[in-house]
Amino acid sequence: MNRNQSLLMACALGLGLSAKSMAGAITADGNLSDWGLFNGSTTWTPSGNQSGKSYSYNGLTIYYTIEDYTGGVNGQVYPGYGGQAYDAEALYVTWDAANLHIALVTGHDPNTKQNEKNNTYSAGDFALNFWSGSADHTYEFGIRTPNQSNNIGTFSTDVYRTTSPNNWQQSNLWNSQLQPYQRVTSLNTTGLTPLQTKAMMSIQEGPSSIGQGSGPHWVYEVSVSKTIFNDFLKPGIELNISWTMNCANDIIMVEDDIPTIDEPPVWALLGLTLPAAFWRRRRSAKR
Repeated sequence: MNRNQSLLMACALGLGLSAKSMAGAITADGNLSDWGLFNGSTTWTPSGNQSGKSYSYNGLTIYYTIEDYTGGVNGQVYPGYGGQAYDAEALYVTWDAANLHIALVTGHDPNTKQNEKNNTYSAGDFALNFWSGSADHTYEFGIRTPNQSNNIGTFSTDVYRTTSPNNWQQSNLWNSQLQPYQRVTSLNTTGLTPLQTKAMMSIQEGPSSIGQGSGPHWVYEVSVSKTIFNDFLKPGIELNISWTMNCANDIIMVEDDIPTIDEPPVWALLGLTLPAAFWRRRRSAKR
């Protein structure tokens, strides 16, 4: 084997290892095919995973909750009403080596404006609770949903560190049915400063052929660097993510057993450095 052939083999091996390190990559684009969904399915439940709270896809462990509304128009979701238009249908969460990823499916139009007099309520924010032992129902982080004239698209959005229940707004419509932590809807940013690291969020209309309710489905997809949560990424820590609209008509939560998240493995780093090292050695041999 000549030196050129050896260099080509080293590059191919290096690129192969680097590609392996990228396996399982999720892009916040509102398309959930990289979550292992939509492959001929007519429900939000992952194909081949009809029970349980997690599934594996492309090297990732994905936790999920499915609460797809199947009643008539304006029927009861939980605890409120509104049918498909206020249905929180599915919530997914996973981690890769660099990011936390969240995906939400809802029948609630992201362009709905807050107008309580007209009985319309906009989307709430994502609330994140890290806990150990038993859930303490104290949300440590919030991820903003956009509140613009048009909320369809891909945005960078603010992430907040929250330390008090006062950092959150609560709906008072369903006090008798819900605990205070369940009524959390949107961030109260008074006195709060967003973290320097922002999240990427994509909101798109989902496929109409999936899900039980008649009407459109909307997909929210979020990716945020795991470095934000470093103080909480410890053995025995779990994560609960909650989302609802600002009336809390339908609340969806998902619980995630946080994996041990290491730095990129040695073979991934080797994949990036092997071709360069081989090239330097080959040049040295020519001198």
